Amino acid sequence: MQQPLEGITVLDATQVLAGPFCTHLLRLLGARIIKVEKPGEGDVLRHYTRDSQFAQKAPPFIGLNGGKESVALNLKHPQGIEVVRRLAAHADVLVENFRPGVMARLGLGYERLKELNERLIYCSVTGFGQTGPLRDNPAYDHVVQAVCGLMSVTGEPGSGPTKVGFPIVDTFTGYCAAFGTLAALQQRERTGRGQQVDVAMLDSALVLMISMVSPYLTTGKEPQKTGNRGYNRSPTADTFDTKDRPLSLGANTQRQFEPLCRVIERSDLIDDPRFATAELREQHGEELRPEIQAALSRRPAAEWEALLNKAGVPAGIVRTIPEVLAEPHLQTRGLVLPMSPAADGARYYSLDLGIRLEHRGEVSMTPPPTTGEHTLAVLREFGYSQQDIDDLARDGVI
Repeated sequence: MQQPLEGITVLDATQVLAGPFCTHLLRLLGARIIKVEKPGEGDVLRHYTRDSQFAQKAPPFIGLNGGKESVALNLKHPQGIEVVRRLAAHADVLVENFRPGVMARLGLGYERLKELNERLIYCSVTGFGQTGPLRDNPAYDHVVQAVCGLMSVTGEPGSGPTKVGFPIVDTFTGYCAAFGTLAALQQRERTGRGQQVDVAMLDSALVLMISMVSPYLTTGKEPQKTGNRGYNRSPTADTFDTKDRPLSLGANTQRQFEPLCRVIERSDLIDDPRFATAELREQHGEELRPEIQAALSRRPAAEWEALLNKAGVPAGIVRTIPEVLAEPHLQTRGLVLPMSPAADGARYYSLDLGIRLEHRGEVSMTPPPTTGEHTLAVLREFGYSQQDIDDLARDGVI
C-alpha cells in the first residue's frame, strides 16, 4: 500500500533537533528526504556524544535521521548555492532552520526559490519567527523554555525555575513544522501554489502550554508551580511514595476518590466532612495527603497500580525510560522502529510516529547516512554529468 507522502521530495537544510525532527516525521509518512549538510562536519547533532564508538553518528542523531539521504554541499561557494537551487526547483518541500535572513542572503530565500518553483512549500523553523523584535536572537531549547514561561511553572511551589528534562520545545516545534507542512501540501492540492510556513519555537512552546496560557488570558491570574500535582490541583491527583517507589495517582473526581479510599482501606475518609467535595479536599489538602500517603506506604507500587486501575482510579508507577520501553504493552504498539542493519552490522532504532493509521502502508527505515553519502547519486539524478561532478569536487563545492 502506498504511504501518505510517497512521491513527495523534501530538501532538508536543517540541523540539530527541531528541523530534523520535522523531516523525520515526514520521512515516516513516506516522503523522500534529501539532507543538505556541510562537507566533513555535517549536522552538528552528529557530534552530540563523547563516545568514540558513535563518531559522526551520535545517538541523538541516529533517531532523527534514519532513511534520509545526505548530500554534502559547501554553501559558501556560489556553485554550492546553485546546486541547492537546482534541487529546490524539483522539490516539493524545503525545510530550513537558519536564522531569519540567512537563506535570503545566500540567494536561497523563499522569494527567490518560488521563482524557480511556484509549487514549493518552504518551511522556516527559527527560535522566534520571521517577524518581531526578537527575530534575530539565537535560540536553544533551554533558552526558549526560559523565555516562554515554561521554567516559571515547572517544579515544586517555592522552588527556583526548572526546565523540563528533555528538549520538549525543540520536539514540539518539529511537530508544528510537520503539521504546517502537511497543511500547506494539502492546500497546494487545491490551489497548485506553494507557500512559506513560518514556525517559531517561542510560538510553539506557548501553544504547547495552552492549558496554562489560556486561563491566564481569561482570568488575569498568573499560573503557579504545582509540582507533581495534577492539572486540576486535587490533593489526590499527585505523586506519593509507596513501600518501594513513587506512584502517581489521578483521583480527581468523586467517582475516583471514593474507590481510592476503599482500595487503600480508608473508607472512613469518604464520610469525613473535611473531604466531602473536591473543593473541600483542595482546602484541606494538607490534612488529606498524609492520610493517603500513610496508607500507600504499606504496599509496593506495582500492587497498588494494579488494584487502583482495576477499580477505575488512574494510577501509574514512576518508571524510568528503560522500564517503560520494556513494558509488554508497549511491545504491542509497534512504536520502537528498528532500522535495517548498517554496513558494519550495527543495529539502530528510532521511534515511529506515535500515530496509527489504518491505511498508512509499510514503513521501512535504513540507517542514518554518513555525511555526503548520497552526494554523487543525487547529483547524477538531477542532471549533473561526471565532468560537472569532478569540477565541483575539485573546487571544494562537494
